[in-house]
Amino acid sequence: MTKHQQILTFIEDLAIGSKVSVRFIAKELDVSEGTAYRAIKEAEAKGFVRSIPKVGTIRIEGVKERQIEDLTLREVSQIAEGIVICGFEQLDRSPKKFIIAAMEVDSMGRYLEEETLCIVGNRRDAQILALEHNASLLITGGLEPDEEVVALARQNKLVIIQSPYDTFAVTSMINRALYDRLIQKELILVEDIMVKDVSYLKADLTVGDWRLLSQNTGHSRFPVVEEDMTLMGIVTAVDVAGADAQTTIKEVMNANPFIVGRDDPVTHISRIMVWEGWEVAVVAEQGKLIGIVSLQDVIEAYQQVQKQPQFGETVDNLVLSGFKYVDDAEHLTIEGEITNSMVNDFGSASCGVLVTVMNMAGYIGLRKKYRLDAITENFTLYQLQPIAVGTEIKVTAKLLLVAKKHCNIEVDVTVDHVVVAKGLMTARIGDKKLVREMAL
Repeated sequence: MTKHQQILTFIEDLAIGSKVSVRFIAKELDVSEGTAYRAIKEAEAKGFVRSIPKVGTIRIEGVKERQIEDLTLREVSQIAEGIVICGFEQLDRSPKKFIIAAMEVDSMGRYLEEETLCIVGNRRDAQILALEHNASLLITGGLEPDEEVVALARQNKLVIIQSPYDTFAVTSMINRALYDRLIQKELILVEDIMVKDVSYLKADLTVGDWRLLSQNTGHSRFPVVEEDMTLMGIVTAVDVAGADAQTTIKEVMNANPFIVGRDDPVTHISRIMVWEGWEVAVVAEQGKLIGIVSLQDVIEAYQQVQKQPQFGETVDNLVLSGFKYVDDAEHLTIEGEITNSMVNDFGSASCGVLVTVMNMAGYIGLRKKYRLDAITENFTLYQLQPIAVGTEIKVTAKLLLVAKKHCNIEVDVTVDHVVVAKGLMTARIGDKKLVREMAL
């Protein structure tokens, strides 16, 4: 069970009338405030907590929200264009799981359980076994069950649906219906995960004040604001390193923090934070500070989103999803494992996948060091050795030449300090608008 699910279970088990707060949940379950806030917001959507003005968030009597993946038997019958033979009073119930009777009867028993929907053809023995385990039936192929099967279903108050389509078609139709539901699911936005109770510093305070606030809160990154909460910048431990205690925050702060809006999708800002090295994002509205989001909270939210099939991913992001940064003061280096999805028919790393990883490493290196965008004009792979699945590789991008309009980047792939692939990337530099126009 994930932390998010643990919090939801914890909230649901609270006594009716109990107060629920971000700090209370974070302390009780040892989670970040962002994670706690997100779970409380979902609990409110599910209907078992409510935010009351001047009172707070209260645990209330309610029912769990129906999961988007849950289909009622009535909906299944409509999706499969089926005829309901019996069990009309049970049609608003949702099956716990679906099973396809494509196995020997002796093997079916371990998968059958109460409130299961068994998708089966004209196998009478499988139909009887499913009903004996209190599982409803979706009979495919337009075949009618015999009288004994119908009588047993009525006796056990179970549903029988007859569909004119074959088993494969019915299964595909149900899967498609679930997918269509998922693509309508709401995106996770910055507002859903941001911490609103932000510790901040004013520009006229000193490095000594930063040290005191850091000691009291355990944090090292704070937004810098004016008296009216207008955002001015951000100050971190790196900014104050070596500075005198009397130095003002305005003198050492970074005046160009990563600023996001409350309506920005988490899937978008997560990529920027990960690939450009931002540890925190400041949330502002009309120039005023309203919250802050840490990289940890963003990654946790992004991992939840990645599990949802309605969010399309680019090939680049899918290939790079298992890679992470390596501390390297001189060059941009990432490392990751060659997985089963990255190999060719011979079980070694696909050439196309390696070129993708190497090319993206070069692009990330350029963005991280110079904040420049580029589009690849040429990539030459002039050394390549077979790399087996499961091998950990390091990819290092070395910026050889960065001119006004062009750059040359050498990219090495190493395994245990041995170079197994080497390439040269030539790219044209420009702003994002120019790069998009060139791509089109």
